Amino acid sequence: MSRMREFTGFLFLVLAAFAVSVLVTGCSAGSGSVTGGASPAPLTSSGVVVASATSPAPAPAALATSPVSLANLQLALAPRWSGFTSPVDLANAGDGSGRLFVVEQGGLVKVIESGTVLPTPYLDLRAKVSTGGERGLLGIAFSPTFETDGQVYVDYTDTSGNTAIMRYTAPDPASSAPAWGTPKRMLALGQPYANHNGGCLRFGPDGYLYIGMGDGGSGGDPGNRAQNPDVLLGKILRIDVSRAGKTKPYVIPANNPWKKTITASLKPAPEVWALGVRNPWRFSFDPAGGTMWIGDVGQNAYEEVNFVTASKRDSRATKGGLNFGWRRYEGLHRFPSGSFVGASSRSSKYVWPTFNYHHPTGESVTGGYVYRGADFPALRGTYVFGDFVGGWVSGIRLRAPDGSALRTPEQRRLLSSVGQPSSFGVDERGELYLVDYRGSVLQVTGTAK
Repeated sequence: MSRMREFTGFLFLVLAAFAVSVLVTGCSAGSGSVTGGASPAPLTSSGVVVASATSPAPAPAALATSPVSLANLQLALAPRWSGFTSPVDLANAGDGSGRLFVVEQGGLVKVIESGTVLPTPYLDLRAKVSTGGERGLLGIAFSPTFETDGQVYVDYTDTSGNTAIMRYTAPDPASSAPAWGTPKRMLALGQPYANHNGGCLRFGPDGYLYIGMGDGGSGGDPGNRAQNPDVLLGKILRIDVSRAGKTKPYVIPANNPWKKTITASLKPAPEVWALGVRNPWRFSFDPAGGTMWIGDVGQNAYEEVNFVTASKRDSRATKGGLNFGWRRYEGLHRFPSGSFVGASSRSSKYVWPTFNYHHPTGESVTGGYVYRGADFPALRGTYVFGDFVGGWVSGIRLRAPDGSALRTPEQRRLLSSVGQPSSFGVDERGELYLVDYRGSVLQVTGTAK
């Protein structure tokens, strides 16, 4: 609760659908990986569109920026650990232990402690999880007060193919092989199709748990679920898990957008914080300023990256209820016609992408993190993300080396031929890692050319 109070003045929301490609892009229910993408394709440089920065990130005095532009940044990947099976997420517990936790799609969570992958899994959910295609154990988040409460949250598709969000409690939070008790089911959501399960769990700086839910799958959101506030699919959800309600194991934050307008039948759904996403696979919060970033995988033609600043100057971030446009829009283009939406035609009803790119430049965006570590000053302030199918890593900057806001975000491809980036993660020091679905974790480094 102390962390929650510390950030009470900030409300955040952002999201971006890391919707795994469908139909011609390979996002069918029977696809062979959690992202639904095909094998990595050769990198191209076509189809890139950068939107203007209508909501530049806040610039507090303590916000460290890189001393070099993206053009002078040299990114590299340093191999750290291997031997994982289809890893899809990486997290730290924030408890001062320095441990990292790697999520395998098949149902295991493994521990990296003192630089070594421990042989005993931290959590074994293989008997509870259905796998294949985009199903499986998909995400993990540690309570902001894990050091004292031992609470761990996981998101997986159960043996019936539906989403289960569970809380496990470690009697001894310091243990890397806890004696787990009976888990608590937080949410259960039916999935009409086998793809677009979402899976991202992150605690925001406000102390609330944010949950990324895909649109339910198939192609083109046939049930129009993403635009329907009455259902939880195609949304970013926001709940307070620090206390239980009368009928649920959580309460709805008082400032959730539909908290006070719901009917007796709970419509609109009070858990909904934002809508209009296709499959928000990975999103993150920048610890400097609170900006939320999301990678949104597109349908047939465009991938997108979104951000929403926590600045009080941006009313969209303070009131919630954001709409990212799917299925009416795919990136900066109308769906399904594909016609481009110029700046003068973009309705304020929607949050428009900061960056979108055309297939086949990439076909399955993987959202990342803004680097705020200390070891690589040249990388500071860079949002690092990738593409699962394209097999590349790119960077976005909202601020120049002198700290001034850029009118148009700076974007640059930084690495190619990096395998299949299924996720990114940070350690307790803010150092950044890339998770390669083929079985390894690599550290992201950056130096000036």
